Amino acid sequence: MDRAPQLASAPRVVRVLHIALIVGLVLSGATLYLVRRVLQRPSVEDAPVLTLVLAAVAIVLLVLAVGALRPRVPERRPRQDPNAYWSEAGTRGAAIVLWAAIEGAGLVAAVGYFLTGGTAPAVGFALALATLILFPPGRLEGDGAVSD
Repeated sequence: MDRAPQLASAPRVVRVLHIALIVGLVLSGATLYLVRRVLQRPSVEDAPVLTLVLAAVAIVLLVLAVGALRPRVPERRPRQDPNAYWSEAGTRGAAIVLWAAIEGAGLVAAVGYFLTGGTAPAVGFALALATLILFPPGRLEGDGAVSD
């Protein structure tokens, strides 16, 4: 009875989580964009410096996520079904950390755009969103796995 509890449908759970992160990032970015454009423009001193700093932080987070965190997500072994793969805590944990870092980069960039209205943070946001979309659960499983 020492077995860890199994998720009911682990692949479905991680797909829902991934989609929720994408939707949350889009809604956060859209809200900050609309508040900046429609309601009120925050005034920030030294906006050019802040623009570059926040854009750079977002890009550095993305590079770290793709370069250091993505390789930590193990590929699905041949003949391993998706439920067994996503039921492993190490796999889920590594994927969640990767997605959280990418979403964090997007949020930093969105706040950078909100505060400064700069193009660089907007580009950082777009890159973070694209990166999050490009790393869904199926892609993280890797090419070595047999499709089910």
